[in-house]
Amino acid sequence: MELSLRERDRVSVLRQVSEGVLAGAAGAGRLGVTRRHLRRLVRGFEAVGDAAAVHGLKGRPSNRSLPAQVREFALSVAADPLYADFGPTLLAEHLGRRFAVVVSPDTLRRWMLEAGRWERRRRRARHRSRRPRRAALGELGQWDSSVHPWLEERSPGSQTLISIHDDATSRLLMARFVARDNGAENRRAIIEYLGRHGRPVAVYTDHAGHFGQWLSKKEERTGTIISRALGELGVEVILAGSPQAKGRVERSFGTNRDRLVKEMRLEGIASLEGANRFLQDYWVPFWNERFTVEPADPRHAHRPLPADADLDALFAETERRFVARDFTIRFAKRRWQIPEREAGGIAPSAEIVVERRLDGEVRFRFGERYLEVEPVCQASAASPNDAPAKPAKPRPAPPKPAPDHPWRKHFQASAQQAIARRHLRREREGISNETNGPASPKRPEPGPKPEPPGRTFLLRPNPGHFYCGLTTTGKSG
Repeated sequence: MELSLRERDRVSVLRQVSEGVLAGAAGAGRLGVTRRHLRRLVRGFEAVGDAAAVHGLKGRPSNRSLPAQVREFALSVAADPLYADFGPTLLAEHLGRRFAVVVSPDTLRRWMLEAGRWERRRRRARHRSRRPRRAALGELGQWDSSVHPWLEERSPGSQTLISIHDDATSRLLMARFVARDNGAENRRAIIEYLGRHGRPVAVYTDHAGHFGQWLSKKEERTGTIISRALGELGVEVILAGSPQAKGRVERSFGTNRDRLVKEMRLEGIASLEGANRFLQDYWVPFWNERFTVEPADPRHAHRPLPADADLDALFAETERRFVARDFTIRFAKRRWQIPEREAGGIAPSAEIVVERRLDGEVRFRFGERYLEVEPVCQASAASPNDAPAKPAKPRPAPPKPAPDHPWRKHFQASAQQAIARRHLRREREGISNETNGPASPKRPEPGPKPEPPGRTFLLRPNPGHFYCGLTTTGKSG
């Protein structure tokens, strides 16, 4: 019997324990078993030799293995020209669907590999080539955010660092700490960048929702506030397919998490305001002096903003409203009146654009002209839905069934049967139906004695039913 390396080591220990060279406790420690189990192994070694170190099930087929006929049939189907190009997973599905033979894809793959009907296919890593830097400063800005406890235990929770690095030089062109990474904070960041440096040729960012959104069914990208505004400014928005594509800004966050965190710890900074001052006063100049390179083209690629560019309007949230017949607009649960002096060129059903700016200001725009609207007082702006609710009408009482209603006939019949059973029981017990005194002489023909006219019995039906008062004549009381 061929022994594995582990089994040969076990045989060596068992031989030393059997010859007395090694103590039982030491041998049990080497094999990782208890001393009691070691004694069983030594007895087996002395009885059968090296075979005692081999597990008893070694070389035996598994109790859960499929019969050999199933393997032969599956391989014959795999050899059929009709299924010659079927992979193990698809072939296993068809074996169960067409031939009622249930085989797992992994088992079928192993059988096909052993029979030479399948070759192992390994997926190669996708080839990526290093993208060279852009030539000039301002051609491409790498824009990303990093959520991290930048202030450590000095401030609860995590903070977000938004930064834009130049691709050609690795210069840190914009950096700011914010409480959370959302569309509004990124809009403020790009407004600060544009006001300080001008318009870059393109920005390179990720697939966050405030940069680009995709419809669930149609593979189309819908415009966001940032992408729409940058498009109007002539700035291309490039969405990276992987973090490695914008690796320079990704790697800068690793440096920041090491150096910047420790620098702010030494300064004792514990607030976002202090962290942003530290960024502008120390960290950005330090980075641009230490970690930047010279561009291949010394020319500046940033372009100035148009003279009439209103960044607050471009990066504002917009909603569309339509003018009513009374020249009012409904917005934010209120109505706003367009005065006559502002209504030039505006007709009912005209479209008005409402801008929610980052500073909280709300502006109403018709075409390229901003309107000075006036809020309508609540009394005149009230809609029919705002009127006080009318008092609810009292619910009518449920109709009472007529005396000859089938529902009453059913309970009347049940009550009469109950009265008859009660009379019969009282006769058997010797109790008169007229009084509760001693029993009266029995008649020759026993039977229910009719009650005197006008005597009423109150019957208690099953739980959930009415109390029903009936007379002996069967009329409802």
